[in-house]
Amino acid sequence: MKIGMMLGFEESIKTITDIAREAENAGIDTLYTVDAGRSATITAAAVINATAKASVGTYIVNAYAREPWMTGLEARDLNEISGGRFILGVGTGNLHFNDLYMGIDSSRSRAKMRDFIQIVKAVVSGKAAERVRHQGDAHRIRWRATWDPVTPTLPVYMSASGPNMVRLAGEVSDGVGIGIMSSVEFVRDIVRPNAIAGAEEAGRNPASIAFPTAATLSVNQDGDLAREASRKSICKLYHPIPHPYYDSQLRQLGFEEFADQASKLMPAGKLKEAMALVPEEVIDTMTITGTINECAQRIQEYQGVSDELILARTGQRGDTNTIADYEDLFHLIDQATD
Repeated sequence: MKIGMMLGFEESIKTITDIAREAENAGIDTLYTVDAGRSATITAAAVINATAKASVGTYIVNAYAREPWMTGLEARDLNEISGGRFILGVGTGNLHFNDLYMGIDSSRSRAKMRDFIQIVKAVVSGKAAERVRHQGDAHRIRWRATWDPVTPTLPVYMSASGPNMVRLAGEVSDGVGIGIMSSVEFVRDIVRPNAIAGAEEAGRNPASIAFPTAATLSVNQDGDLAREASRKSICKLYHPIPHPYYDSQLRQLGFEEFADQASKLMPAGKLKEAMALVPEEVIDTMTITGTINECAQRIQEYQGVSDELILARTGQRGDTNTIADYEDLFHLIDQATD
């Protein structure tokens, strides 16, 4: 199982690239950037420039904030800049935030993502003078490449959570990108069976589908402080409004009562009250939380279920917003990749 890391929430591009270099030195396999406060593709370009060996990808770019042809062109260019190290992850983003922040109609997400992934895959693999045609319900394209791509294609992952979207990801994408609150049970019992079914229905070999899994990581030399940080991180998924992706995961795994409580408390700004209600089982099953040794043991539980575990670091009490905050993570990467 590969070990990846999520970047893009840091205060400066310099901090991001410094972290990327240190993570690569520690043995990280992949560095992912995200459309959240920064452009995932621009940040990916900076990370590519700062590294030499690690794969670099987006996890994810928001399909509702982008157009598939230009996204495909950006992916081709990033793959060229990186010497063939690039992975493109695409998703719907937060459907509620799409409406709230951008005024975008987020309906018909299944048709949207089918067309988006199919067009992007055609663009990233299009050879010089080869015609690319697609007429879909949500998107269309008529285009031909000016030159050959540096590699025949590149991996295109689709982020998904609900059964129908997971099946679609298995049908059209190269991998099912699973979000930052994903238990072993969720990946094994819900994601994998639906993705495999989608691949088989499309006549694809299920073995060709990758299962990268992002995981909330709260690592601290003080295990109690690590758990406190996880509680806070879990609750913030419900502010300013519940994130439908993660709310769905919690409910599918049987935590409806907490999801209902957080949905009421967090939009009202009642963080302390919500934190007090987070079930210990949610922390233990849906995050990687504890000391370095405890987190290393949790990572091993994903072996055989996920192809890659992407660590999304949770801020800790006493953070300085510098690379020093990541020392425990670097030690964990070094231990997990031995």
